[in-house]
This record gives sequence, C-alpha cells and structure tokens, in this order.
Amino acid sequence: MMRQNSMDRHPTAYRRRSPPRIIIMADSLAMARPSISYDATYPVLLQRSLYSRYGLRAPLVVEKAQRSRTIETVLRDWREEVVVRKADIVVVHVGVVDCAPRVFSRREQIIINILGARLRQRILRFVHDHRSTIIRIRPSQVYASPERFRKAMQKIVRLANQEGTCLILVNIVSPSDDLEQRSPGFQRNVAEYNTILESQADGRSVHVLDLNGIIWTQGGGKLLCEDGHHINAGGHRLLARKLEHMILKECLRISGGSAPRTGRSKPP
Repeated sequence: MMRQNSMDRHPTAYRRRSPPRIIIMADSLAMARPSISYDATYPVLLQRSLYSRYGLRAPLVVEKAQRSRTIETVLRDWREEVVVRKADIVVVHVGVVDCAPRVFSRREQIIINILGARLRQRILRFVHDHRSTIIRIRPSQVYASPERFRKAMQKIVRLANQEGTCLILVNIVSPSDDLEQRSPGFQRNVAEYNTILESQADGRSVHVLDLNGIIWTQGGGKLLCEDGHHINAGGHRLLARKLEHMILKECLRISGGSAPRTGRSKPP
C-alpha cells in the first residue's frame, strides 16, 4: 500500500484531544532576558494571540526552551517533549549554539573547568582579549559540524513524520557585524546551517520560517539585543506574528474564524 503524506497519516492523531497542541523546542532565543520579560517572549505572545482569536478552543502552546540547547538535545528530549505530550505541531528553534565559532572544543572546555581557579581565570582572560585572533588561527571549532547538524535534522524530520506531526523549523538569525568581528566566520556558518535547514522543507508537513530574512529586511540590528544575536522585544513580537500566520496557514485548517481544526483527514 502506498504511504500517505505525513500530513494525512495517522487520522486518529487528532482524536487525542481538542484543541491541538503546539510544542516549541528552542534555545534561549525563546526565553526571557534582563531586557525582555517572560510575558514579552514569542511563545507567550503566540498563545495570547491564539486565545484572543479562538478563546478556550485555541491551540495550546507549550514552551520547552533551554539555554544552550543544541540540535542533539532536541533529539535527546524528543520522546519526552513531543511523543509523550502527543504534539500536533512542533516548532524547532535551534542552531546558533551548534554553529557558533568556539575557541575551545567541548572536551577542551571540560578540561578548562577542572583547572585551578587562578590558572583558569588567566586562560579565560587571555582568550577574552585575543578571541578573534585565536579563532582565525585555529581550525574552526563548533559544537555540531555541518554534516552532523544535517544528519540530526534529517532524523528529526523522520521522527516528526512517524508521529504525524507538523514540523516548523525556525532558521538562525545572522549575527551583527560587531559579533562577526569578535567571532570570525559566524555569519558564514549561519548561512551554511540555514541552507541545511531550508533543504528539509517539503511544503507539506515540514516548513521553514525564515526568521533571518524577516529580521534583516524589517529592522536588522534594531530587532536584536546588544549581544548581536538574541532578538529583542520587537523581534519577539514580529516572530510571534509570523509564526502564528504559518501555523494557521500551513498546519491548521481555519474556517471563518471558528476554532482551529487540524489539516488531517477525519477518522474513518
């Protein structure tokens, strides 16, 4: 028997509950910061907007963000966060931690952390003062190589298809020029990893939200925090609107302002 498109598979998936459940698996870009309150983050804004539109029948947004989250921790937590929670829509918003140029590899970082405090501080002070030069001289250090990132992303797509889950991948925002000077190659890495993300989209059950393009065409650095890569409050508002539009257009069937219905076929 011919396999159906993942958006048409598992017709019983949406009988689990009503309304649909949206899981956001993200790094710190979805979290509060000193300059951004929790209520101003895009997961909260998304939930509020959906609630204002559909009331108690609005999709439920479950934010599962972690600081320093990588593509591999998404895979590690997939069963607990997606399968157990019976997610209908999963938003994966990671990548910057994977592709950011590093002075130390993970193994080297472990060694640094067990050194005596005085020696460790001397090393870290030297690295802070000469970071850009070190990164230019040493071979590129990243937490996940492009090939490793690609394979992990392909596995996530397969897992989403197995669950009959609509998957939205939010791409990586290219860092500011100031951050590029401090971490040479950062912008090049982001472009390469975003290409990997874009290659996963199939226009049916896997979609890519081009946050990078949105940010740099609708405000650029004005939508970023002072660190040059986290989005600020304006960026959160913009992402919430774009994400809601994609969810309603691509993952849910909307009819005349009534409560969202899933885009799957009805159970036989």
